[in-house]
This record gives sequence, C-alpha cells and structure tokens, in this order.
Amino acid sequence: MKNLLFLFFAFTALKSFAHGFDENELAIPINGFQIVGSLVTPGHAHGAMPLVIIIAGSGPTDRNCNGQGFKTDAYKKMAQMLALKGIASYRYDKRGIGSSTNPYFKESDLRFTNMVDDAKMIIEYFSKDANYNQIVIVGHSEGSLVGMMAASEKNKFVSIAGVSTSADVVLQEQLKGKLGDLEGVTFKRIDSLKKGKKVYPDPNLAMIFREDVQPYFISWLKLNPSSEIKKLKNQVLIINGTKDLQVPEKNATELAKANKNSTLLIIPNMNHCLTEIASDDQAENLSSYNSPELALSTMMMDEIVAFIKK
Repeated sequence: MKNLLFLFFAFTALKSFAHGFDENELAIPINGFQIVGSLVTPGHAHGAMPLVIIIAGSGPTDRNCNGQGFKTDAYKKMAQMLALKGIASYRYDKRGIGSSTNPYFKESDLRFTNMVDDAKMIIEYFSKDANYNQIVIVGHSEGSLVGMMAASEKNKFVSIAGVSTSADVVLQEQLKGKLGDLEGVTFKRIDSLKKGKKVYPDPNLAMIFREDVQPYFISWLKLNPSSEIKKLKNQVLIINGTKDLQVPEKNATELAKANKNSTLLIIPNMNHCLTEIASDDQAENLSSYNSPELALSTMMMDEIVAFIKK
C-alpha cells in the first residue's frame, strides 16, 4: 500500500463543544477501505498546532477504546484532554472494526502489515495539512507496535502499555496457569502459528484460534517490538502503569533498553485502561474496563502534553 488512491475525505461536523473543542468525523479512503475516525481540534484555534494520531489496541477495539465486553472511552477522553491543551488528535476505527469496514472485508485476509500500512497512510495524509506543525503517534497496547512501525523520523512516538516481546511470548505469559488441562495443547498451537502453520479448529479454544484470525496471528507473531523500537531515530516516550493486568511494567523497561534514546515513564497505580486504581483489589481493577466515567491518569496526560510541546 504505497499510494493513497483517490485521495479525498468526508468531513462532517458531529459536535461543537462550548467548553473548548470541536469533534468531526473524518473518513480517509485507503485502497478500497474507508478508514473512519474522529478529528478533535481545540476550539477557536489559530495557527498551526500539533496533531496526535491515536492507534487502538488489539482485537475489536474501536476508536474510543471500547469493544466486546468492555467500555472505557479512554481514547475519547484522551482526545478531549489534549484539545484542552491546544493539541488536535485523530483516533480511528481500525480496518474491519466499527465504521472502517465494507461488504467485501474478510477477516481471513487481514494481516498485521495492513494495520501498519493504514497508519502510514493516515500519517502521510495529515502531514500534507498545513494546519499541523508536527504529527505525534500514540500507540496503546498492540497499537504501540503498529505505531513504532509506522512512525518516521519526523514523528514523535509515544508507546503506552506496549509489549516488548513477540506475541507468542505475551500470550503464553497471560494464559499460563489459567487453562487447566488445555494449557499444553494451547501452547503447542501457539508454537505452530509462530512457525507459520495453521492449526485445526477446536471448539474448546475457539476464542484464541478461530480459523479466520489465524493468518493475522501468523503475521503478527513474526514481529518483535524490541527489535522494531530499536530502529527508531525519533523522540520516543515509553509509558506503563504498575497496575496493568495485561502488560506488566517490565515490558516498558525492556523497550526502553532497546532504544537508548527513549524516555521511560512508569506511572504508579495506572492500569491498562489508563486510569489509576488505588487499591490492590483485582476486582476493582477489572471493573474499570466497564467504567468510562473514570478519569485518565493525570500524570500520564501531563507527561504526554509536555513531551509533545518540548
């Protein structure tokens, strides 16, 4: 995907907020797909400003950080908070998710590189807009790997809760001790996918090894985030929280070791939903996955804003 075909955009005002920002829906056609997202700009803005492109995490996570079984509005809240600091943002539904799909989309055709190519074309699109004096990439969870592979030397990059190892290692760490008698066969299947071999369907493991998603898994398992972040020559900020149940903070430490020029920020009590959990109660932590009213970590947002403006 090297060219943005028939470049145009559908730009429809959705909301105008009296308290400081405007939100508009923006669709960018990329090789037969409409990648649809929300452009949030500071109210009454004058002159060029920074633009943050927010890249969502794994699975069916939409532009707001909501999906099947969870609703956090984390990216939506991030966009609004950035706008109040004079920073525009674009967050989008990934290919095949939410509004970014079409009748011809087949999950079995999806590859990790499609996500990277889409992000590159979105960056290229906004880079041509004189309203923005810099483009900053913010990738959360799986979006961290997409972002670091899409960013150029001109783009500052922020990794939030990004993993440092290939996805097979991450999956085995997350699943260890939770599958009972199915653990052995599950790990063997992950190893097979790592080698590029599809595995037979099994109803007991359908959520992990659905046949249509296996090609995506195979393409994803080939990649090592620590190797990818090492290639970056731009300014990099790596963030993780101490209460993240999905991505332990050691991942951020390892990513920072891989890129000697990066800045590492470990945020006390922040979890994977980017909110702060005061107690060590796992139930409270998990409840935040369906508590969109919770505020984002103030420390995280302050540091991201400072990184963008420095």
